[in-house]
Amino acid sequence: MLDLFSDTPPWQEPLAPGAVVLRRFARERAPALLQAIADVASQSPFRQMVTPGGYTMSVAMTNCGALGWTTDRQGYLYAPVDPVTDQTWPPMPAVFHELALAAAAAGGYPEFSPDACLINRYCPGAKLSLHQDKR
Repeated sequence: MLDLFSDTPPWQEPLAPGAVVLRRFARERAPALLQAIADVASQSPFRQMVTPGGYTMSVAMTNCGALGWTTDRQGYLYAPVDPVTDQTWPPMPAVFHELALAAAAAGGYPEFSPDACLINRYCPGAKLSLHQDKR
């Protein structure tokens, strides 16, 4: 079993062409990532979104970047404005952008450039089943 706190160096696990697990890839950036999450959440707080069917999701979410993932009565969508604050989503922190660029390059996608970031917070008891978002 993997130990989250061991000093094992990062490694890659290829799954299929174009798909790789980057084990421990973000570990060195963890303190900066956690601070950036707190900064984003101070501007656009975590919230439990309501599905189009009226169910409250157990996972708490927020977003940053040009677009944020959200829900409305018609379905799921990426929107430029946070429906809770009625403001644009916070800018994507540099540490997120740099990590996404590095991970994409390590996974074989050097041309990728992130423009949106969904942040999920799983408190004890929260769950998110395998699904596909559709509008």
